[in-house]
Amino acid sequence: MSKPLQGATDPDWRTGTAQDFREIDPRELRLPLSRRGGADPYKLQLQMARFAASTAGMPPPWVYEASDGVLVVYNGVTRATRVAKLSPGTRIRVEVVGNLRRAYAGDPKIGDLLP
Repeated sequence: MSKPLQGATDPDWRTGTAQDFREIDPRELRLPLSRRGGADPYKLQLQMARFAASTAGMPPPWVYEASDGVLVVYNGVTRATRVAKLSPGTRIRVEVVGNLRRAYAGDPKIGDLLP
């Protein structure tokens, strides 16, 4: 599913703890309750016109790891959707910022909302 990156344990300057970066397929990211409908269509269209399928310079989306091990995106739904739609199979770098108590395996994935 997701694997830690080489050298992904750089200390976080904000808290002094190690950061957790992973390379994943954005189609596998689960959506939070607040974004069940997926990315904002207007923002998605703007990003697609401006950046196309490029990931160069893209900040890593923030995700939480659910109790069942799946990753839930909280910051970067539009970025992850853009890459999933325009460049299927491309893996993106995400930052795991915390854990969730509830299981999210049954919730919709970004890939479920794409044609």
